[in-house]
Amino acid sequence: METSVLTSKGQLLIPKRLRKKYGIEAGVKVIFEEAEGGVVIRPINDQYFKAFRGILTSSGKLKEEIKAMKLDEKKLEDRKLNIHKTIKKK
Repeated sequence: METSVLTSKGQLLIPKRLRKKYGIEAGVKVIFEEAEGGVVIRPINDQYFKAFRGILTSSGKLKEEIKAMKLDEKKLEDRKLNIHKTIKKK
């Protein structure tokens, strides 16, 4: 078991053996998860995102819903443009 000391700036050194084992290198983001009795630090990497695979189910109507949303956005933009043109004419 390795230990580390928190600096006055809130920084913590992750021991080299653990960084190497879990692929935590410079620039890798980590997530801090509260757990019973402490905190779990995990790298945000491909494996992290793969854990979420399959949790969202689709009714198969996603494309239609997106098309409807885009159509609604276009209508709103057209209305805004027409109002702007009307105000300019006055």
